[in-house]
Amino acid sequence: MSAKNQERPSFAIVTVVLPGPDRKRAPAPYHFRVTYRNPEPAEPGCVMTWQVTGGREEYQVAAERADDGHINWHCTCPDAVYHGTYRHAYCCKHVHGLQALLEAGGTPVRRDPVASTFVTGTGPGADAPSGRAA
Repeated sequence: MSAKNQERPSFAIVTVVLPGPDRKRAPAPYHFRVTYRNPEPAEPGCVMTWQVTGGREEYQVAAERADDGHINWHCTCPDAVYHGTYRHAYCCKHVHGLQALLEAGGTPVRRDPVASTFVTGTGPGADAPSGRAA
């Protein structure tokens, strides 16, 4: 069997604490598992996909590179689907959490630095007010 045809081992699972699925939005662990990684990530098209578990249902997050190099984020959660027409101005908590995790690792993934504090207590400006009503 050649090295080309051998299956790659599954990717690691990363756990991120995000606001939970209940009405109180108590912090809850969400697990992100890489399900696809493009061997040519700088090329336009799908860069990576993640399976998200830990909420009410399983979701999928995808990062897509546009022709101009910008990364478009997609999530299958109901919140992202509902706000889909405002995709340029809105990202769900799953995308925000993943973006904050990647940026904490030194990978810039968005144009505006807003919401890197979405993951509880991390990122630049973690002590700054969030602008949300309590």
